[in-house]
Amino acid sequence: MDTISIIQDFIHDKVMLGGNRQAIEPDKDLITSGMLDSLAIMQLILYVEERFGVAVADTELVPNNFRTMNLIKEFIERKQQLMQPVAK
Repeated sequence: MDTISIIQDFIHDKVMLGGNRQAIEPDKDLITSGMLDSLAIMQLILYVEERFGVAVADTELVPNNFRTMNLIKEFIERKQQLMQPVAK
């Protein structure tokens, strides 16, 4: 399952509580659309840390890292890339 599908499933199951299972556009603004409020964002961040094995620093808790599913995916990929060992 790809990152966007995983994030979409989390939003459907935990934020929307299994409600409307309609696909969420990858570039839809999850914050201004009302899909994610501050509590949902914190739940999402905790889920991302656990599911993808990344740590989200306080300085990274900015809307532009979590505004759309594409931005969330890019954030996760950047964090995972930084965790990979450097080849010698």
